[in-house]
Amino acid sequence: MANQPRPKRVRRSPDEARTLILDAADRVFATHLPDAVGLKEIAREAGVSHGLVTHYFGTYDALVSATLQRRIERLRDAMAEVVMRAAAGGELADLDLFAEHRRAIAAAAREPATARLAVWAVMSGKAEEGDFFPARIKGLKLLVDALVARGDYPDATREDIELALIVQTAFVIVWSFGKNAIAGAMGKKLTPEMAKSVEERLPELLAGYLRRPRVEGTS
Repeated sequence: MANQPRPKRVRRSPDEARTLILDAADRVFATHLPDAVGLKEIAREAGVSHGLVTHYFGTYDALVSATLQRRIERLRDAMAEVVMRAAAGGELADLDLFAEHRRAIAAAAREPATARLAVWAVMSGKAEEGDFFPARIKGLKLLVDALVARGDYPDATREDIELALIVQTAFVIVWSFGKNAIAGAMGKKLTPEMAKSVEERLPELLAGYLRRPRVEGTS
């Protein structure tokens, strides 16, 4: 019996190999928490060896972190594009950057893989580390810079705008993951009308804070 020809080895650049593995990790984490799977499952999904995954990412935690980092960087880059287009004027000159940020965060939070990876970051303690990658890529700083430069809230300080974005980010993430539990804690059952009311009032609250009359002698 003649020997079967070996399948031709696919040669990939390091960037292509990393992308292949990260794409596979995205698919796996869409249906599994990181703690429920490991490097072997990611390698199988990518169609590569376990050793190749280890070669490019070292440890499983590093692979999970890289997968989440790529998602956050894509969100940052999407917002940066919106900010640049708004700053350029034209039809987007009056774009509500707070609203765009709110929609982007909500969309990211609705993605199953993002939700699972965010839970992993919190439960593993990664999110509390000073060098956690959101602090390095400074996505919110880009938005604050744009809002200050445009002068959307002339009576607000930079610190006011930073606080408003922090509140909005925290609200959207927590509300996206736990709106039913929050409503239940208030002795209510979440309804579409209640969800809509809460989500519509957030921008009103933030706008009221940023446009509030300032008391002389306070910062």
